[in-house]
Amino acid sequence: MLPRRFGIAARRRRVIDDLVRRVTESSVEPVCRLIAEQVQGMGICEARGYVRARAAAEIRRQARAAFASQPGLDRAWEPLVVMRATERVGSSALRRIASARTQQSDQPCRRAA
Repeated sequence: MLPRRFGIAARRRRVIDDLVRRVTESSVEPVCRLIAEQVQGMGICEARGYVRARAAAEIRRQARAAFASQPGLDRAWEPLVVMRATERVGSSALRRIASARTQQSDQPCRRAA
């Protein structure tokens, strides 16, 4: 009986991790478009809080879509998936924005002719 219980828990963990990954991947780009200009000049802690607040609606929308695409999933997992995806989306979005700014600043300056 005990090994089966661990097997069920491991399967549930894998399913939740997969959902978190999918929700994160589908949310990062829309969140980046939403916050890119506003986080300029913010400190990292302020930017993380801002991203979490602004990204919440998009992450919930993507989580609902992910749960709807896989019938039979326990809807009680949705708040956990949203919470974990929110943490990942925040850091991923800020990294992507910082990377894009770095790439833009690395290009040589051009003078107008």
